[in-house]
Amino acid sequence: MINQEEIINKFKMLLAEQTKMSNLIENKNIFYAKHIQPLYENIKSLSNEEKREFGKQVNQLKTTLEGLFHQKKNELEEEANKKENIVDYNLNVDTFNLSKGTPNLISIVTNDIISYFKKLNFEIIEDSEIVTVDENMNWLNINETHPVRDPKDTFYINKNLLLRTHCTAITAKAIHNQNKEIKVLSYGYVYRNDDDDMTHSHQFNQIDIVWIKKGLTINHLKSIIDELLKYIFNKEIKTRYRLSFFPFTEPSFEVDISCCNCHGKGCEVCKHSGWIEILGAGMLHKNVFDAAKITSFKTGIAAGLGIERIAMLKYGLKNVRDLYNNDFRLIEQIKKGGK
Repeated sequence: MINQEEIINKFKMLLAEQTKMSNLIENKNIFYAKHIQPLYENIKSLSNEEKREFGKQVNQLKTTLEGLFHQKKNELEEEANKKENIVDYNLNVDTFNLSKGTPNLISIVTNDIISYFKKLNFEIIEDSEIVTVDENMNWLNINETHPVRDPKDTFYINKNLLLRTHCTAITAKAIHNQNKEIKVLSYGYVYRNDDDDMTHSHQFNQIDIVWIKKGLTINHLKSIIDELLKYIFNKEIKTRYRLSFFPFTEPSFEVDISCCNCHGKGCEVCKHSGWIEILGAGMLHKNVFDAAKITSFKTGIAAGLGIERIAMLKYGLKNVRDLYNNDFRLIEQIKKGGK
């Protein structure tokens, strides 16, 4: 028999002493080599019946230790994130010296993109952040097994209503029963059941476009996206289109841009690939036309992009929370036209 309680208590004491991630992983491996590996070695000398019971106990013990380890690992990661984002504010600022503020970076980028599509005669729409299952999923060819339908990933209000997970739900509503050429852009908050960290948020901003017209091709899609990215970043941007999968488009593409930080040479920002994923796009799926009851027009292009990611890339930010923290230093840089 294994004295699981004794080993678990020793492991807890070891975890309590760890303050750095590197030490945590190193000491965990040492502990496993001393206390767990010998147990697996002992199995060799047991009978088949004893092996089953003993092996079951060892696996249960290891599962418990892994759970404790990941709990401690998450605690250290949270502490590291907090320390990295601590900003010293002067709460005694002389109010008479306060100067005029500036729009948030999210608003700046959103307005830039909307201006671009207004010039292309797109209709700009906003709508409720609460949508139906039809608008968010059924009309967009999202099947019953897709993760977005899982309450673990999506904020449901009841069986038929939820917080929209993408602005495509709004464009799906806008094109419904519209048996004509249509160019529409929707924008606003979307919601995903994600843990907030340096690059993720449970709530973020998105823009979605749909253009339905006879004879549209992938060349139209690439042209409009390439020109949009050049407009956003105020320079020629090298793009790469990778085949991907989205339920509401076929074919579907992930669109990458050459890394703004290293100019394609490879760095930490682009994970040494030279490329950064910027948006998703594709040709509207036949099932989306059928769900929208569109019969006269059977070609359309669609694209969706996250505003926060574009703002971070354009202005050289590494933490998405900087967009919401109202850091005076960042505001001053924006006012001066810097990063």
